[in-house]
Amino acid sequence: MYNRSYNRGRRGMTFKFKPPRRRRFKSLKTSSVNKKPKTPVYKLRLAKIAVLVLIFAVVFASIVIGVNFSKPESKRVKSVYYKTSTENNNADLLRVVNKSNPIDKNYVPELVEKDGYSLSVLAEKSLDKLLADAKKQGISIYVKYAYVSYDEQKKLYDAQYKMNIKKYGLSEVKAQARTNVVIPQAGRCEFQTGLMVSFRSEQKGKFKDSTASDWLDKNAENYGFVLRYTPDKTSQTSMSWNPKSYRYVGRENARIMRSLNMCLNEYSYYVSSRDN
Repeated sequence: MYNRSYNRGRRGMTFKFKPPRRRRFKSLKTSSVNKKPKTPVYKLRLAKIAVLVLIFAVVFASIVIGVNFSKPESKRVKSVYYKTSTENNNADLLRVVNKSNPIDKNYVPELVEKDGYSLSVLAEKSLDKLLADAKKQGISIYVKYAYVSYDEQKKLYDAQYKMNIKKYGLSEVKAQARTNVVIPQAGRCEFQTGLMVSFRSEQKGKFKDSTASDWLDKNAENYGFVLRYTPDKTSQTSMSWNPKSYRYVGRENARIMRSLNMCLNEYSYYVSSRDN
């Protein structure tokens, strides 16, 4: 379209065509300063996935908790924490006695006299049941000794110490080091607690190869006893392996120690750290 203007001149009417003015339109493009950056698509997808996973986790946890509490009390999942039984609340059961934790020379636990040995009253019933059940199954297990007083332990240690010097020709320092890994010094021995038991068998040969040793290894924890000095924990106990010495810690403690593969030194520290 052209605009027409009429000019009258000598030659009559003339037409003058003028090009139309161009309309100036504002740019549809907004300024890069005010424009908000778009969120990448992959980030939006990740955010959606994260929300869905969180919702699923909450729903799943709710279902598990509901199922657990709908079970009878005996079938509910219990914590491995040692206080699942009031039996384990006695601090003496987990008392570690060694060079770092000596026991007073005058300490005497509440004892019960048995046939040829004395024992802490805390372990009496469990030990009686262990011996009775083993006998029913045809396993000959006997108690060699249990509670050992401070003075008796000192005599045992001195005798072993002198024997190492005489038999092996060791110096006093080396004889003492050799004796310490076999027999604890007086005041550093857990037999003084009355909770340690040394077993024996009438079967010929070494005790570790006897059926009594095999039976104890499989069943002792059911009566609250654990092998005190195992071959794989010598660095923790500072004692050589002794297949005869079992320590009473209570059934629940014994079960947890076995499941966690802990000796008494490790487990006692584990429990005290949980308490703190």
